[in-house]
Amino acid sequence: MPLFILLNLCLSILAQSQHEFQTLFKLAESAYIGVLFISIASVTTVIKKIPVGFKFDLFSSGTVLIWFYRWHHFYRDDAPMFYLFPLFFVVLTATVSLMFVNRRHLFDHETIQTVKYYSDHLKFYNIFIFAAVIGSLFLTNHFIAYPVTIVILMLRFILSSCLEKNTPH
Repeated sequence: MPLFILLNLCLSILAQSQHEFQTLFKLAESAYIGVLFISIASVTTVIKKIPVGFKFDLFSSGTVLIWFYRWHHFYRDDAPMFYLFPLFFVVLTATVSLMFVNRRHLFDHETIQTVKYYSDHLKFYNIFIFAAVIGSLFLTNHFIAYPVTIVILMLRFILSSCLEKNTPH
């Protein structure tokens, strides 16, 4: 999920330094780009040839753009959440990618079967996970809801990515 990591790094650095480029992410156009990313990710779910990581990357990048734009209307610019949450997302995504996704070729058959079992039983709930992430964008009084739903989305990303038929990068 390179776009998500890069976007969160930029947001964290710009928010921490209170740089003037931060205003680019506060424009309504950035939210529209986020909606576009989510829409593309939704359309690509029916295309099986597109890698799972690309879909999750677009979806999560779109939501973080909307989150950053929307929540600046409710919280001060120097609120710690605007640089700590993106930094948390970077660490979480990088750790998940390095520890699980990039090492999926090392998993034994039993581990793959267990991951497949959980993935198959949670497949129906994908739409609920995505809806929860989108819904948490509107829960501005519950500032921890969005990071929690992103963590759940990352768990789903691990399950989906580890079952992809690709060989390691």
